[in-house]
Amino acid sequence: MNNIWKRIIIVCLGTVIAGFGVQLIVTANLGSDSVSTLILGLLQHTTIPFGRWSQLLSLLFLLSTFIYKKELLGVGSLINTLLFGEAISFCANFVQFENSRPAIINFIYLLLGFTLMALGTAIYLRADLGAGPVEGIMFCLCDKLQFSLKYSRILIDFTIVLIGFLLGGSIGIGTFFAIFALGPMISAFLRVFNIIKVKISYPLQTTEK
Repeated sequence: MNNIWKRIIIVCLGTVIAGFGVQLIVTANLGSDSVSTLILGLLQHTTIPFGRWSQLLSLLFLLSTFIYKKELLGVGSLINTLLFGEAISFCANFVQFENSRPAIINFIYLLLGFTLMALGTAIYLRADLGAGPVEGIMFCLCDKLQFSLKYSRILIDFTIVLIGFLLGGSIGIGTFFAIFALGPMISAFLRVFNIIKVKISYPLQTTEK
């Protein structure tokens, strides 16, 4: 199989895994990742579906990255933008929040969701076909402020969560988990991939602080 097609498959795989993770996080109803918090805030004022908002925000983030450093983007960026929202919508057909579900099960959903989101994001990044919407902004911060990947992600997540909260989005333990743990989890998975010598280049070198 041609190398580019292998990488496209990896992009799709990582995007779908991350999308499923996001739906599990939302289903747990214990506080969502940053972008989901923003979308939940926007849903208080519009009737646009969750998955469609995900795609619209992704396009906005991509535009911001394009303006600052367009070389970070590629075909994978577009695939991620279009497929991520669809993966969330598809998973929503099977996994929904239930009031009768025990709290411990919701907590397991939350942990599994963040694990899948971090894993999927790391898989996607390893394909080196362009940064994802949020990851593009993250890499721009890494480049501009000389932040590490994990600290850039923490700053971005905090800012997005704050906007979502001001719009009426709910926050919880999952929200704080997203702000302070998601970036380090992505970095950890990338380090694991390096250790097991996955032979796909990582798109941008960042400094650890």
